[in-house]
Amino acid sequence: MAVNPATRADGATGSFAMLPMLTHFTRAAGTKSAIDNLDAILRGGVIRGATRFIRGRRPVVCFFDAGLDELGRLLVRSNRRRYEPFGVALDKRYAFATGARPVLYMPWREARQILAEEEWWRVAAIDLERNPPIDWSFEREWRAAGDFPLPARGAVALVESWRDADELYDRFDGDPPCAGVIPVKDLSGFA
Repeated sequence: MAVNPATRADGATGSFAMLPMLTHFTRAAGTKSAIDNLDAILRGGVIRGATRFIRGRRPVVCFFDAGLDELGRLLVRSNRRRYEPFGVALDKRYAFATGARPVLYMPWREARQILAEEEWWRVAAIDLERNPPIDWSFEREWRAAGDFPLPARGAVALVESWRDADELYDRFDGDPPCAGVIPVKDLSGFA
């Protein structure tokens, strides 16, 4: 059974949108669909780090610290090459305690001058003088180095629709290893 968006991961009621949450979204890759990749994250209890779009070649896990209205604008069909509406939401305090930190938005020239190469994974490039400008700061991205362990039954699975929620429950014989499953289309801010 899917969790009500007003139910917190710890079982208490309240506004899901008011919790300090970070979200991680996956996408289709190779022969695996986005829901297949979400299934693998839940089964393994870990989000695997990757180097895609990361300088310095250190695998990291990326999160959004964006509100639901902002996520609704990010998860539009035109952005499907980057991420799809399948992922996990987890408590920001847990993520911070596990090593996740906000990225540093700065020009690459500046980053190379002040940071050691092994720290470049912390930087998201920003170049407002370029035409068109490079500016991903609206994502309010956080990153964690390496693989990221999910909190035991503390993450909420995010799927596109109720049909996807039913499919995820079926894949886990009615008991997915998470705090619940929420279709993002039913959250405020999503069309």
